Amino acid sequence: MKKWPPLRLLPPLLLTFFSLFSFSTCRDTITINSSLSAQETLVSSGGVFTLGFFPANKYKYLGIWYTKISKQTIVWVANRDSPINDTSSVLTISSNRSNLLLQSSSNNVLWSTSISANLVNPVAQLLDSGNFVLMENNTDKIVWQSFDHPTDTALPGMKVGFISGQYRNLVSWSGSDDPSSSNYKFSLRLSGFPEFFLLDGLKPVGRNGPWVGDHFSTEPAVVNNGTFTSEYVSNDNETYYTYYVNNPSIMSRVVVNQSTIKRYVADTSGSNWTLYWTFPSDQCDNYGQCGSNALCNTYTSTVPDCTCLTGFQPESEKDWKLRDTSAGCIRQVELNCTSDGFITINNAKLPDTTNATVDTTIGLEECRNRCLMNCSCTGYANSDTLNGGSGCVTWVGDLVDLRQFTRGAQDFYYRVAGSQVPVTSTKKNRNTGIIVTCVVLGLLFLASTVYLIHKKLRKNHENVAYMQRQRQISFESERPLALVRDKAREEGLSTDGNDIVLRVFHASVISAATNNFALANKLGEGGFGTVFKGELEGGQQIAVKRLSKFSTQGLGEFKNEVILIAKLQHVNLVRLLGCSIEGEERMLVYEYMENKSLDTIIFYKARSSQLNWHKRFEIIKGIARGVLYLHEDSRFRIIHRDLKTSNVLLDDNMNPKISDFGIARIFGGDEKKSHTNRVVGTYGYMSPEYAMDGVFSVKSDVFSFGVLVLEIISGKKNRGIFSVEPSLNLLSYVSVLFNIHLFFSTIKANFITNYLEYNSKIILQAWTLWKEGKALELLDSSISSNSNNNLQVMRCIQVGLLCVQDRQEDRPHMSEVVLMLNSLNTSLTEPKQPVYFSVRDASNMESSSSCTVSDMTVTVIEPR
Repeated sequence: MKKWPPLRLLPPLLLTFFSLFSFSTCRDTITINSSLSAQETLVSSGGVFTLGFFPANKYKYLGIWYTKISKQTIVWVANRDSPINDTSSVLTISSNRSNLLLQSSSNNVLWSTSISANLVNPVAQLLDSGNFVLMENNTDKIVWQSFDHPTDTALPGMKVGFISGQYRNLVSWSGSDDPSSSNYKFSLRLSGFPEFFLLDGLKPVGRNGPWVGDHFSTEPAVVNNGTFTSEYVSNDNETYYTYYVNNPSIMSRVVVNQSTIKRYVADTSGSNWTLYWTFPSDQCDNYGQCGSNALCNTYTSTVPDCTCLTGFQPESEKDWKLRDTSAGCIRQVELNCTSDGFITINNAKLPDTTNATVDTTIGLEECRNRCLMNCSCTGYANSDTLNGGSGCVTWVGDLVDLRQFTRGAQDFYYRVAGSQVPVTSTKKNRNTGIIVTCVVLGLLFLASTVYLIHKKLRKNHENVAYMQRQRQISFESERPLALVRDKAREEGLSTDGNDIVLRVFHASVISAATNNFALANKLGEGGFGTVFKGELEGGQQIAVKRLSKFSTQGLGEFKNEVILIAKLQHVNLVRLLGCSIEGEERMLVYEYMENKSLDTIIFYKARSSQLNWHKRFEIIKGIARGVLYLHEDSRFRIIHRDLKTSNVLLDDNMNPKISDFGIARIFGGDEKKSHTNRVVGTYGYMSPEYAMDGVFSVKSDVFSFGVLVLEIISGKKNRGIFSVEPSLNLLSYVSVLFNIHLFFSTIKANFITNYLEYNSKIILQAWTLWKEGKALELLDSSISSNSNNNLQVMRCIQVGLLCVQDRQEDRPHMSEVVLMLNSLNTSLTEPKQPVYFSVRDASNMESSSSCTVSDMTVTVIEPR
């Protein structure tokens, strides 16, 4: 008789039996009612990727890895720089339904999606592409995705480059068991002809070269066997690279591993990875291996062969003999811009294109002619190699990181003196008769033009002498100063009485520094013209304000700004380095501000989180100190008249600096206020007495500062909707209003109504919340409110409302503002109703209309 197992063994046996035949119920989503603990995972619907917690470097991290690969391969890490040191962390959707939160057991937020979204039924889902997304359930509305925040790995479909105003870089792990960010990253440089660099901090390790149609310049030998499809997009809004795998049975990843970039492939069955491609692949891929103006190749061995380009010689023969080629090569014969020629390098990797200029509308021959006409041009090539080549790239300065391949690359043409161009066999075999004829004709032509050449050279000599005499310019008079003898003045470093001694740049120097005012170097644009980023020969970065010939800011404003800024020295004012006046060209050269203007950060949710409350408070105080200096502490007492977020620049440490003094006014020590018939400024920042009556004073700047404070706190523009109802018709007014004075008063009353509606959006919101006791609700949603900040926030809101009061007599002076911001013990008065709520009575309006505003220049701010 068969014996059955004891009853005590039945439960574990049954459990084992059913586990063998049960089906997996792994989930791939997190909802508002569920979370992911440290012991759980999410698995994508097709089982390709897993999201969960993994151990590394004695800590735990939240990441994504391939499910079927035997050796765990992490492709994304959420909290790479905020490791978990407990076992009870959890990933949830926040209570306000707008963010994913990774919290420790003590409820500390270790990582967050940090976005502003209004979702009704949010769900976070892991997709088979490896993308982890936060979206509205049952819709395609994705509000956040991990593909927008890569770590060290690029998966198929992931975009790397510059997208939506942000750089998406690949950043290597610090070690094989340490996912924290290292100094090594794969990053796009937008300047010149955009290309990707492998960087160690700021030092280039290697570069991919620019995209030349269907591949990067450094990858000519990469065979397109149909396995992958590459996509490169570059326009005014974004520049990025992505790739796709055409074979569904193949998995691929591109990873930055310290000083290398590698592409791996694997079979979807779960086999181990195979190395498909690596960069740098040899020593010639190392950035600048042979120095400047030299050619690197590995034709004969694995040891790089460095040779100077034809027409060049080693800068240090001794170092080259010791195989130290870092100093590169220098020209044997200098260019003269009249008889120069070009030498071709076949199958070349294009030189560093950071300072190159691109024009995709012309062909190679026109590109050659353009390079010849530009005496600074040192080389050219096609920007696209498809279909026989098209487009134009030109270089200035030294040619760096140039190499030659055995096949597959493109032709590059570099400039040398005419005597250095090799003579072709065709020239050697010319018919003797043709040569004699040409010589005779040449002599006749030379004899007929020698006088003109002599005259031209003499004129050029006179022009050079004239430019040397113009190196120092007095902006208080139309005449040049006498030649200076003091070395400090010669370098433009001092002032003398009322004359401004300032460094005067030659236009060609500024043109070279800005790559001939390339579109990629454009920083901004306004009524005055355009601002460009540049770099001088010594490496100093500059911002060049180029005055337009049709600018609303003319020579008077130009001289005004030079006079004012050159004599102003304060940590919160932008520093003027020099200027340029040549023909109708007028330019100002400033120090370059790394973080551009304040409005490019606080009004854009993608960047506003860079400014926490502490930094915003420091910016407010810095602006206040700068305005106080202008009003009371500078050599001149100055009213800026155009304080706004776009005129506050931020350096690399986010310190504010006030700029743009084109419409500023100097006023005397006893002068209380002034009138003007020409109102200039910006809607949303003009004080009511200035906009309506043309009356300005230091209190006009105080009003603008108050608006700035409220905008910095809220992250919103002080703008409403400008509507004119009913619309004014000149004939209808004339027919109805026989009294001409009443006619102009009515027009002005209509302007005032619209001004109040348009000028007071954030002021209205701040005042309403203040009266309701809800002022903290004004704080930008990207800033986390806490008890340590609340007192400062409330104080700044009150200061802002005091500054935007209707009557200028009620507004504080800037000295009082600085004291109120820096001393929390200083008592503050209650603000009165701001201009939006105030009704100016008929008598006031009638009297104010006697000051006719006959010329008004108003700037309306639009997002960049």
